[in-house]
Amino acid sequence: MKKINKIGLIAGFTIILGTGIFMANADKNINAMLSKKIVYSDIKEQVKATKQEKREKNKENQEKQEKKGTKKIKPSKNGNGAYNVNGTIIVNKKYGLDENYSYEDNQELYDQATEAFNNMQKDAEKDGVWFYTVSRYRSYAVQNWVYEGYKKEREHVDTFSAKPGYSEHQTGLAFDINGENPETSSNYKFEGTKQYKWLRKNAYKYGFILRYPKDKKDITGYKFEPWHYRYVGTDISYDLKDGNTTLEEYFNLE
Repeated sequence: MKKINKIGLIAGFTIILGTGIFMANADKNINAMLSKKIVYSDIKEQVKATKQEKREKNKENQEKQEKKGTKKIKPSKNGNGAYNVNGTIIVNKKYGLDENYSYEDNQELYDQATEAFNNMQKDAEKDGVWFYTVSRYRSYAVQNWVYEGYKKEREHVDTFSAKPGYSEHQTGLAFDINGENPETSSNYKFEGTKQYKWLRKNAYKYGFILRYPKDKKDITGYKFEPWHYRYVGTDISYDLKDGNTTLEEYFNLE
């Protein structure tokens, strides 16, 4: 009997001791949980602050990029007297060429353009489409003759013909293209030809762009010319393959 009471006493003491330890641990766990809650709250605030800082940084970077994108580029003039941006010759209403400038001043580019056009012409023939160059290189003197002739015959000549010194043809990199029908030569009827459709779909593969697209007269100064293609090389032509972006827009020119 005494032995049983002793065992009971020990067991009871063990239970009380265990309960005390449990309660002590429970208090510690509760305190730890409360502590964690406070820490979590702090971390949450820190994360919130970090996200806000990141948003502000992104906004700042975006504003910098937008500001950079609106900065106009002024072409530089090379030793041969042609304005250019990163090697791409720029000739438009604002940037012209010296009177004595000719395709020989960019002979390497001229030769590249010749080879590219020949390859394009051959590949088009494989697709059953034939075209040729109506006009390519025109000297300052020839352009002057063309321009003055238009002035005598037609109004608003500056919307479709360049003044001497301001024509891409003087570089030899501009190609006026037509097909079999002489009635579509250098006029808006060319837009309805299979040649035009083929060029719009494939010319960029050879380094050519449609130089004066539709609805860009306020940028280029010229009306839509579906026949006028310019050799710029494939690095640029692939970027402009949609046929709706001008060189002025591409380089963000002044």
